[in-house]
Amino acid sequence: MPPRLATAAAATAVALLALAGPAVPARTAACGLPDTSPVWIDYGEGSVQPDTRAVFARPGVVVATSGTALPADFRKKGAATTYFVLRLPSFVGDPSSPADPAGIAAAAAKLLAQAQTSTGCATPWIALNELLGAAAAPPWSPTTAQYRANVLALVQQLAAGGAHPALLVHGNPNVTGTAAAWWVQVAQSADLVYEAYYDATNISRLGPLVGNRRMRVGMRGIVRLYEGIGIPRTRLGFMLGFHTAQTPGIGGRQGLQPREAWLRVVKWEALAARQVAADAGTSSVWSWGWGTFGPASVDPDKPAAACVWLWARDASLCDGPAAAGPAFAASLVEGQIVLPAGVYCGFAGGRRISVAQVDALAALTRDRHSAVTAAFEQAVLRGAAAVTEPQVLAVERRAIARTFHGSRRAYLGALSRRHATLGVARGAIRDELRRRAIASRVGSRQPPLTWMNELESKLVATATCLRDDLPGYGDFPASDVLDVGVVPLLARLRFLFADRTPPVTPASLAAAPATGAVSLTWADGKEPDLAGYAVFRSAASGGPYKRLNVELLLARPAFTDRGAPAGVPSYYVVRAVDSSGNLSAPSAEVSAQPS
Repeated sequence: MPPRLATAAAATAVALLALAGPAVPARTAACGLPDTSPVWIDYGEGSVQPDTRAVFARPGVVVATSGTALPADFRKKGAATTYFVLRLPSFVGDPSSPADPAGIAAAAAKLLAQAQTSTGCATPWIALNELLGAAAAPPWSPTTAQYRANVLALVQQLAAGGAHPALLVHGNPNVTGTAAAWWVQVAQSADLVYEAYYDATNISRLGPLVGNRRMRVGMRGIVRLYEGIGIPRTRLGFMLGFHTAQTPGIGGRQGLQPREAWLRVVKWEALAARQVAADAGTSSVWSWGWGTFGPASVDPDKPAAACVWLWARDASLCDGPAAAGPAFAASLVEGQIVLPAGVYCGFAGGRRISVAQVDALAALTRDRHSAVTAAFEQAVLRGAAAVTEPQVLAVERRAIARTFHGSRRAYLGALSRRHATLGVARGAIRDELRRRAIASRVGSRQPPLTWMNELESKLVATATCLRDDLPGYGDFPASDVLDVGVVPLLARLRFLFADRTPPVTPASLAAAPATGAVSLTWADGKEPDLAGYAVFRSAASGGPYKRLNVELLLARPAFTDRGAPAGVPSYYVVRAVDSSGNLSAPSAEVSAQPS
């Protein structure tokens, strides 16, 4: 969150003090901060104009600032304060020119004393803006390694002195190799606050459902990234950006008009952050961008945006609709995860999949996301092809006669050992019969898997699911499109159809370099029971190969490998998989490397 714009003119004053709602008493912890999770902290340095500061200067708000007079004024008006370090390099240097490590202890002591004086508290929260080069991959250069060691030493010293450091992180943090150990060490002494800056013009264009989802999914991805290397969620936070930037690609308002469209996105950002924090149990949510750093960042709507931001997370803090005006969309549920009890996902046409359905399928698949995808697929196919109960029971009787010598008891025992209920087994039979009916109807006009996936992809775009556990897979954040395909339930219940015939080997596999990735395409398969494709990569021609799409099969004959190592060729083969779990022979091998 560097100050990208030069300091200049002040914004037009807009008095919003009268819009404040009644203060709600809250439990307090050290330094007057609320004893709640997450803690919401809003940027209130001197670059923030008086009209916007007035919105934050009230009970129930925590402000990040520095100096002495300004924080004292905030506290006098009822807000709590934390300390904000705008330029972290002044204490630790930067990756190309790190500070002398011998001076870090003294720098930490000086910073702690400043923060204690500013906040009037012996154990202050201290925001450190910001880690440089978060995306640097190990092995680090000597200067980068020293810079990272300096940052680690600083947060350790601050924590040892009783402070609560929060290290701001921007971009695409690299957590591979030795970098993972560094992040874990930092998180033992400091919170990691990821700067989740969204382009308001793009979010507004996507609309309530997809726009809110995109922001939530982005934040959830950061939680998974850090949790995957052992960092607890309670050490994670997010900073949302409300800067008025005209420069493309750095987030914030990005010139979005009309005013009400911008304030609507501000509302969505608060609701998205609140949802993710509630689901994940992260420690804090911060805001940035209220300051004026030059003519391009002057925005008379900042006071109203600040009020909407407070109101959306807690209506007692400010009267957001009054500040925003009559054209403002004041709904607090549009685009949000609002589902009836017992419902896991809802989508177009009032269709739903239940938590009970997902639980039953997860017992069989042993993977909850695969179960969600299978349940969604079943709900979509139900309306795409009719299957009668006598047809299902006929398949079941044949399976009992063929594999279990006519013993229904043995059949039920086999289902139980695989943690499948009778209902789950019959659902798998219905799915297969529906796919065959669709294949017969589509004929030679379109590959059946392609036809089904296009229908499912269209409907999954309308879905809302608990914790954004949406069916299928995608290429987020490059794309918001999701594909669904087929979860081969019959692979765990092979005796239902006893199909042992593998699908045809994928043809015409081609690999092409892409920016930081390798792009793969191949010819569509046309079998009625084709479930999808598995892609394999090797560092050497001929293998050994590692499967890349482990969780779900690919429904489209295309894949972008964003994990391909740079500077060296990777070798690929693709195998087709049918609904019974049979694999084709590997395709011809191809190779490419990222551009």
